[in-house]
Amino acid sequence: MGDTIYLTAGYAVFWIVSFVYIYTLVNRQRNLQKEVELLEQLARREGNGE
Repeated sequence: MGDTIYLTAGYAVFWIVSFVYIYTLVNRQRNLQKEVELLEQLARREGNGE
């Protein structure tokens, strides 16, 4: 019975760490997308001679 507790705890830790990692990747992707959009807007302004 004691081994089952460790196995369950191990799975729980694994999934928690996995979800946290995926969450940070999604946030990084969002931030990068915002930066790309901002750079595209700036490039359009520069291209128009403004």
